[in-house]
Amino acid sequence: MPEFQTFFTPARLDEFWYYVKWLLFYVAPMIMIFAAAGAISMLVAIMKKSFANTNQVGKQEKDDDYEIRHY
Repeated sequence: MPEFQTFFTPARLDEFWYYVKWLLFYVAPMIMIFAAAGAISMLVAIMKKSFANTNQVGKQEKDDDYEIRHY
């Protein structure tokens, strides 16, 4: 028999999936919490920009020094 067939016995595969199940059971919630925190921070930043005073943004652009050249 080839090596892979003798290595992957039903008992070893059951043990492997048992460990995968518990790894995902403990790791997945942490990943989802970090993903949710990142999404909320991005949403808050977008909301801040959307409600920002447009006069302040326009004033900053007007205060910039632009060199206008006519050729």
